[in-house]
Amino acid sequence: MTGPVAAWPGWRADLFDANRVPFSRRGSFLAVSRLAGDGGLWLRSLRGGDEHTDAGRLFRLETLDAGGTPVPCRAVLAPDCLTLQAAGGAVRLAFADADTIAVQADGAGLRLSLQPGSYDHAQRLPDRIRISQARQDLSADVLVTAGTAGLDAPWQGMRAERIRLDLLPDGDARAAATLRLFRIRPQGTGPADFEAARADAAADFAAWRDKTLPVAAGLEGGRLLAAYITWSCMVPAEGVLTRPTMYMSKNWMTNIWSWDHCFNALALGTARPEAAWDQMAALFDHQEPGGRLPDFVNDRFAYWRFTKPPVHGWTFGRLRAMAPGFYDHGRLETVFGWLARQAESWMAGAVGGLPAYDHGNDAGWDNATVFLPGTPLLSPDLATFLVLQMRELAAIAALLGRATEAASWTGRADALRQALLRQLWTGDRFVARLAGSDEAAEGADSLIAFLPLLLGRELPE
Repeated sequence: MTGPVAAWPGWRADLFDANRVPFSRRGSFLAVSRLAGDGGLWLRSLRGGDEHTDAGRLFRLETLDAGGTPVPCRAVLAPDCLTLQAAGGAVRLAFADADTIAVQADGAGLRLSLQPGSYDHAQRLPDRIRISQARQDLSADVLVTAGTAGLDAPWQGMRAERIRLDLLPDGDARAAATLRLFRIRPQGTGPADFEAARADAAADFAAWRDKTLPVAAGLEGGRLLAAYITWSCMVPAEGVLTRPTMYMSKNWMTNIWSWDHCFNALALGTARPEAAWDQMAALFDHQEPGGRLPDFVNDRFAYWRFTKPPVHGWTFGRLRAMAPGFYDHGRLETVFGWLARQAESWMAGAVGGLPAYDHGNDAGWDNATVFLPGTPLLSPDLATFLVLQMRELAAIAALLGRATEAASWTGRADALRQALLRQLWTGDRFVARLAGSDEAAEGADSLIAFLPLLLGRELPE
């Protein structure tokens, strides 16, 4: 079996650090992460977003010696395999599909354990062991194909007192098993072949890597890691998620926020314009009729109390430049509607011609010092983003042959820029002001005030 250095040119142990980078694959809500606090290596479920108080912990993973005693291990991460190297051998994990992990062990064993919550329990069925995690709304089937499985899950009337499953090697020092997670019924019934699982993940990742932007010589390791992170952070269309979408991380921030998705789209815009489109549409699919976007979405719900700044016009301008042929008349019509409704939603609350933030969370700079005076706040970044959005609306209107609308959005962008300069420029810097006040935000020392630099030559010298 080849190691990651041979299999993946550019692989470096310091970059693929399993203590920092989770093990997952494209299209899965599962990840293996080493979590702060207890320092344990955990198989986690990312369904439900980052509201989990337990970070979605499913099973703690520990390596065992041949006698079943826990021993330390070193986790070695590669795109297609996670290897837990212990003194007497190694345990390897590979994703056979989004909800199935194939396990192969040589000279070592693997322990899956959890401290049950209400109703969590385990059963030994004729051909498998089934573990039910009620708090995660998930069940796990474990099919052992080599070695033995010891289950310690004493029943306490409504739940198990504890749950511990030990997979131990056989006389040939080998062990193998399939771990399959499901909510209603498992998608497969038979065991998964480890080598086939690893090969499938490798092929899928290689296709993704090959469409990752090229880099200068000497930076291939960073390119490989970037390809792995973007690939492995993709989750499927499920529940509230309408499209395959990239989570911000599979360690934490397991939602899709309505400005982070723009930066994910930009990473894909040149080589994967269809995927970039999905990243943008995943939030705009939830746009309410007045134009507002939710703060974030995950598979379970959309959150509406906050939103995020309108960086979307700027983003679509860059995406169109990356793949001009992709943005045909139909897509331009769709984008125009999205951006126009969003711009109108912000301008509906304008004060003196300037849009206002209701809370720092709406800016994405949640606790920026410009918000010390309170809200509603007239902040220079918000006006800047909307000037750029209106310019993009004018450009799209022109491409669609709507000269009157193009002129209208151009005029509105000019007026907003003038209001920005008139009200938030002091003569030597931009400031934020509490709506209805002429006083600048005292004590503010935030880079948010420098974002009008995005306007470039639109600013006076």
